[in-house]
Amino acid sequence: MYFSRVRIRPDVRDLHMLVSGNGYGAHQLLWKLFPGYENRQFIFREEVAREQIPFHKGVKGEPLFYLVSESSPISDHPIFAVDSKPYSPKLTNGVRLAFRLRANPTIARKQEGKKSSPRHDVVMDAQYHLLRDIAADMSIPAVGDKSKIKKQIIEAWRQLLDLRSLEEKLREVVAVNERFAEGRTKTLKPLELLDLALKARMDKALETWLAGRSERLGFAMVRDAESGRLKFQAEGYQWHSLPRKGRDAGFSSVDFEGEIEVVDAELFVKALNAGIGPAKAFGCGLMLVRRL
Repeated sequence: MYFSRVRIRPDVRDLHMLVSGNGYGAHQLLWKLFPGYENRQFIFREEVAREQIPFHKGVKGEPLFYLVSESSPISDHPIFAVDSKPYSPKLTNGVRLAFRLRANPTIARKQEGKKSSPRHDVVMDAQYHLLRDIAADMSIPAVGDKSKIKKQIIEAWRQLLDLRSLEEKLREVVAVNERFAEGRTKTLKPLELLDLALKARMDKALETWLAGRSERLGFAMVRDAESGRLKFQAEGYQWHSLPRKGRDAGFSSVDFEGEIEVVDAELFVKALNAGIGPAKAFGCGLMLVRRL
């Protein structure tokens, strides 16, 4: 395996405008670093060059890519400057690592009468089901998508005389998430409390998604010795449209970071090489790690 840092050559002007934030376009261009391969054999992650190599001459806001690949990319490409080295992590069980991961978290939900289980965006799924639960508690119909249900809840909420039971339900949702638990005791307006509960449910769903894959990928999430909280955070949720695949086609990405412990070094190295989760062709799945 090989680990590479790939950046656009400074004399190739304006190319970054075609590549930056376009996972499909980046994937197609990066594939040119592996001529002769019909199947993709790399995973990648896009960053901003000036944030990664701020003191490098001529670096601005163009994209920079990290790649993990089965073969070494070519180094004499007219568009990309490539720095590559063999990648063979030497890890043992029990070692702790800081990690960063951009992933496409999805969940499969079975539908009655169907053999296949369609996949849903974890963030949207978590918030949608919380809103449906709230609507049921308020005895109002949950019709339409997430934004419409939320609007219906807000309109019904304004007509309630006693908000205590609903507010307590939302505070319980907040309290379940250890990273948001302090918000349970804050004095918040009703809509602020609803938004906090949605964020807490979303964050908890993302934690569950990653933790649910950790055992079979050879690692465990780590808790802080003093606070007991997981050393974990998820942010930067973003939807990426793929117009070439259809009007509504696309995928979401979330940036995870924190601390993990290797529990099965062989499995974990395989995960580092193969990537984690779907949408690997669009810049998701590559986990960056460093020893602590």
